Amino acid sequence: MNFTSLAFLAFFMIVWMGYLIFPSGGRKIWLLAASYLFCALFSVTALCILFVSTLVTYLGGLALETGRKGEKAAGGTEKTVFWAVTGFHILALGFFKYNTLGILLPVGISFYTFQAIGYLADVQRGNMEAERNFLNFALFQAFFPRLIQGPIERSGNLLTQIRTLPERKLRDWERIREGGLLILWGLCEKLLIADRIAIPVNAVYSQFGAFGGVEIALTTLLYAFQIYCDFSGYTDIARGTARILGFDLTANFCRPYLADSVQDFWRRWHQSLSSWLRDYLYIPLGGSRKGRFRRALNIMLTFLVSGIWHGTGFHFLVWGGLHGLGQIFDIKNWKLPGIMKRLLVFLFVDLTWMVFRVNSLGDLKGMIRILVTDFRLRDFAGMELTVLEWLLIFLGILLVLCKDLANERGFGFRQWILRQNAVLRCLIYTGLVAAVVILGVYGAAYDTSQFLYTQF
Repeated sequence: MNFTSLAFLAFFMIVWMGYLIFPSGGRKIWLLAASYLFCALFSVTALCILFVSTLVTYLGGLALETGRKGEKAAGGTEKTVFWAVTGFHILALGFFKYNTLGILLPVGISFYTFQAIGYLADVQRGNMEAERNFLNFALFQAFFPRLIQGPIERSGNLLTQIRTLPERKLRDWERIREGGLLILWGLCEKLLIADRIAIPVNAVYSQFGAFGGVEIALTTLLYAFQIYCDFSGYTDIARGTARILGFDLTANFCRPYLADSVQDFWRRWHQSLSSWLRDYLYIPLGGSRKGRFRRALNIMLTFLVSGIWHGTGFHFLVWGGLHGLGQIFDIKNWKLPGIMKRLLVFLFVDLTWMVFRVNSLGDLKGMIRILVTDFRLRDFAGMELTVLEWLLIFLGILLVLCKDLANERGFGFRQWILRQNAVLRCLIYTGLVAAVVILGVYGAAYDTSQFLYTQF
């Protein structure tokens, strides 16, 4: 069930109405049932795998806390428990990602696996008390707005909110307005911008030999905005639905293409993943505490893991390695104007998106050869867009850039809209809804069945 479908809208409305009707004691059960149904609609097998993962993590957390407190029953074996349960999760994730048996990747497994490992690490370190209420923990792992693409939540954030849910006010119209605007903007990012950009990108990257270097360069530039608007759009819809239900999910993006260094880019892009990798991999490996060589090695290992996490193709590993090198030899200390740094970082990120997007390293080699030896326009019509659609793409990208630039300077578009009177707000909402309905990418010719990061 896709977030942009009418089926999801109906599902969410039913969940929300039931959520408001149920007494405080039944809200968690209702939400967990809805989350499990949401997962089962993708695959009953995926639901079973999610439940097993949840149960193993829940029991592992209890055993870790017992061992950490030094109780005799544990015998001081908390490290063994931690690595056994973590190893179970890593092996399960590796099996489903890399199996050659044709078994499909269970929906959300990459995200809830990392969330589970983070929870176990927090319990082992004493940063979080193990959750003894299985209902709370099951909802923490399965909460449907963040199930299929994250964000990867920390137990200190989402689990704490679940624990205090019965005491919180749910009919908060301010939260409902904020959540609705987040959902509406997420739909605009996805249906107006990302899915329209996907048309020429898919056409060129699937048959690059029929195109010249100009088309390849143009679609590579566009892909940077496709993946940004697609994933940011999903995150906004997820945060909006969660906010209406009374939860605050982690923001995943903070104007990433305005970064002035590769390190700064990763502080802004997919923040829940990058902070997870920092806190649960890079720092435990030693971070920057053991000299320059060890720091470089730790950075490279961290980004290679990021590449492996994203996909099975060798090109994902290369993409991770390039970003590792980008951090090791970062431009943050170069004596350049800020605008020049931002342009260089964007160019680096965009070129590495090309490595990320290709189907194989063989395709990458072929596309680079065309860029170098045949930089001309060969089949612009083959990119399958009309003049109006090209205009809509560039207007959409311009809108995103203006929004990010304004937010970077402290002017929040969303906050500005929410401060306006009811008539102006209604006009803005109506305009956005009309734009999504009239100009959004729909129909059999387009694949809007998945957000990009669902495959990871």
